[in-house]
Amino acid sequence: MTTADIEHQILLSSELDRKANYEHWRTGVASLFEAAPASGNLDDFSADLASYNLGHFLIGASSATAQHFHRSSELVAATGVDHLLIQLYVKGECAYDADGGIGKGVAGDIICFDLSRPMRSQTTDMDIISLILPRAMIRLMPRTIDALHGARLDGSTPLGILLGEHMQSMAKIAPRLAGPDGSLAAEVASVLVSSALSAAIAAENGTLMDNSLQAIQVFIERNLTNPALSTEMVLRQFAMSRSVLYRLFEPIGGIANYIRERRLLLARLKLASVGTGRGSVARLAYATGFSSEDAFSRAFQQYFGIRPSEAIRNAEAGIQLKREIELSQENWMQPWLDRLRATS
Repeated sequence: MTTADIEHQILLSSELDRKANYEHWRTGVASLFEAAPASGNLDDFSADLASYNLGHFLIGASSATAQHFHRSSELVAATGVDHLLIQLYVKGECAYDADGGIGKGVAGDIICFDLSRPMRSQTTDMDIISLILPRAMIRLMPRTIDALHGARLDGSTPLGILLGEHMQSMAKIAPRLAGPDGSLAAEVASVLVSSALSAAIAAENGTLMDNSLQAIQVFIERNLTNPALSTEMVLRQFAMSRSVLYRLFEPIGGIANYIRERRLLLARLKLASVGTGRGSVARLAYATGFSSEDAFSRAFQQYFGIRPSEAIRNAEAGIQLKREIELSQENWMQPWLDRLRATS
């Protein structure tokens, strides 16, 4: 296979003036961040990018001058994606605020951002490898995944070195990772990323994984929109007793509460996808697996402290932003993000 067989985008600063270089860069990353030169002008701006869509994941290598990046709540709502962005800083540094989690990464470090949540960062001149994986591919308990926003893996640790070298190797051979090779690469990346990021946060929160609990949570995550998902469905799928299932979920509030919480978090992500007209709340309820609009509305208000109709109206800015993003012919990233799929 060659690069021609794989969906890709190449940006070369050497072929463009600074203004055109910035516009192509800004538009290309618009579904991820609002990007602006740290200097405030384009006098010394430069950005190069080679990005590849492997179907199950995206990977790219970029070199750019110092910048500010911002993923606002409006942009989160507009893009409506539920993926993780893992960035290896080959050169340069990054100071960031991941939805209240403050951190700093240096050359060699790997930083994870949850694209369903806001963030902002400031970088020096940088060379980075970026990997985007769907949340469902991460082999950790969903609540552990929720803690990954802003997680930093020390690049000098054994797992940091292993994952960093693997990401660089994948970026180099990405033009040849088509078909079955891409699927296999996605599986390997999933295992390495899951292990490495788990290690990055384990020391902070003492997260432990129960294999049975993890398998059930992955099953729940992949069936959230199925209205038939219930305790009974899980019992049948895993052929376990009710007492064992309840005991597994007791430390995190019970299985019924867990399913409801995961559906509500999915609903928040989908706020901008249901429109603002009549029936929008019902569409959101049924799109996230709830059996009735009333039950969804009560649960949503109790969990978030706001009625879903208000939350949908508040997402109007995100809807308008999505229209603007979609109108840009240079924005190739959004369709890539929308089509990402987890391996079976």
